[in-house]
Amino acid sequence: MVKIDLLTYLTFNLNMLVDKGKGMPIKETRELCEKRTILRELQGRFPFGETHLDLSLLKLQPDAEEEIENIFYNMAISLKDSEMCVANNGLCLLIAYAQEQIQRETRKLEEKRDDEKA
Repeated sequence: MVKIDLLTYLTFNLNMLVDKGKGMPIKETRELCEKRTILRELQGRFPFGETHLDLSLLKLQPDAEEEIENIFYNMAISLKDSEMCVANNGLCLLIAYAQEQIQRETRKLEEKRDDEKA
């Protein structure tokens, strides 16, 4: 289970890129998610020296990058872009995917707490 703080960290970094006017085509973003190469592509396309995109914290937790790639893959193949309320920028789509996963992880934690109380 990927930590919520890593997903939040990712959304802050993606939001920073959007704020700088950066973007990616939605179709390409979805395709990269389906190939499980989106994080690598982001690092190559938006290098730290030019954009300050910093995904280094993802490398500190074992398997975090792979897990996020898998999360984005599952969302790309199962959700419509319109369900994510995104139509123009693939970076916004990734933010929406991360936010959806944060909600899912939070529900799991709440259910676990409820089970422990019972």
